[in-house]
Order: sequence, then structure tokens, then C-alpha cells
Amino acid sequence: MDVASERIHDLVRVEHLADDAVARLVMEEGESPMNVFQPSKVEAMATAVEVLAGDVDCLVLYGEPVFSAGADLRSVKQMPQEMRSAKIDTIAAASNRFIRSVREFPAPVISAVTGVAAGGGLGFALASDLISMHEDAVFDTAYSRIGLTPDNATPFFLVRTVGPHRARELLFDPDPISAVDAVDLGLANERYEGSESAFLESVTEDAIRYANGPTETYAQTKRLLDTAFDGALDQHLEQERSTIKRMSDSDLFDEGLAAFFEKRQPDWG
Repeated sequence: MDVASERIHDLVRVEHLADDAVARLVMEEGESPMNVFQPSKVEAMATAVEVLAGDVDCLVLYGEPVFSAGADLRSVKQMPQEMRSAKIDTIAAASNRFIRSVREFPAPVISAVTGVAAGGGLGFALASDLISMHEDAVFDTAYSRIGLTPDNATPFFLVRTVGPHRARELLFDPDPISAVDAVDLGLANERYEGSESAFLESVTEDAIRYANGPTETYAQTKRLLDTAFDGALDQHLEQERSTIKRMSDSDLFDEGLAAFFEKRQPDWG
């Protein structure tokens, strides 16, 4: 299949497939392990989604070599504690814009998850319309391990998918969620067994099938389904942003961040 690639950021590219009917938005790892992100990377992703809206009939969100472990905590840790809340707020603002662009995209958006989708990366996956997971991929809510509240609409989508009680369990006691369990919980549509390259080809085939379908019908159906959340997503994103900014200035997050990088259990006092 012919692929035309366009670089829109040092760590983000857009691939055009199937005569431009399908676009693949690819997050690249670069020198940062686990495909973590900085605000500029997420802003570039949001811009790409906004530009592609109306031009392609299906969008695939993908990360190389793994989906994404969320925000770049190392860069946050290197800042004085009193400056962390501003940094976290900048990341949250960029992420909120990206999530809104995905939900408003007038065609199906598919997340193809390999490796790990953790923290904010999980939120990005859950914001899409459909999720396919490689058999070795895992989801991880992660936040409470570092003493931070969730963002990227993760609680918003979890509650509406698994219900409030299970959502609390997943957020209070974060353990990796296998692809099998994610499908069973309704957090993903399918689990693919085989090589990661074959997995991506399979997702691309699905994307082409959707791109050949009634795009406007899909767009209107998305809007109808989202009326179940009418007005609540924007409100939720802003409350998330305010809370995570406040918590990122706390001693709890300071201890959680230190413990994360020292590979020890945090002492919550």
C-alpha cells in the first residue's frame, strides 16, 4: 500500500493511505522512552486532527514503538516543586484540546494500541471511537501510584464504560490491564494475535472499510452517541485540569514522583 508521510513535529507525523481516504497520526518516541509527550507534541497532534477534519474519512491514532505512557514525568521531576503545577497545567491544556478535536472529528477515529497506553496515553486511546489492541498491549491508569489525580478524560470515559464502582477500583488500585481484560471490560473492541506489523495492517484494513462507508452517517451517529455526555465533557476536562494543577503542587505528588524514579514504594505518611 502506498503511504505518503508528512512530518508536522519532530515527534509526530501524518501518513496518508488509501488515496488519502485514511490518515494515520503517528506519535514517535524519539529519545524519550515509552513515547511520553510534552505540550508541543500534543499541540501538534491536535492541530493535525483539526486540519484533517473533513479531508479524510477515517483516522488512526498510533504510537511507535508503543502507544504512549502519558506525560514526560522526567521533565516534570527536574523542575522545582513550586513550578510543577504550571507545567502540568500546560500539558493538561494541550491534552484537552487534542481530546476535543478527536471527539469532534467528523469520521471514525481508531486507536491502534501496542505496548502500553498509560496515564494520559490511556485517556487519548479512550477518547477515540474504536480501540484495537495488540495481544501484548496493556492499559494502565497509573495516576494514584504517583499521588496525582487523573486527566485526559480518563475518569470521564471509564465511568461511562465500566461504571463508577469499577472505575474507582481501576483508578484507586492501578494494575496493568491486559488486552484480554480490556476487551472483556468493554475498554477495547478487539485483541489481535500476531506480529505488530500484521496488527497495524489489520487496523488499516478496518480503517479503509470505514472510510468506504457512509462517512456523514458515522459523523452524525458520533454526535448522537455523544449526546449521552452532552455538555459534560468540557466541564469535566476543566475540572480535571484545575484539580491536577492543584495536586501537582502537593507533597503527595512530590513523594510519588520521587518514588517512581527511585523505583520504590511511596511513603504517603
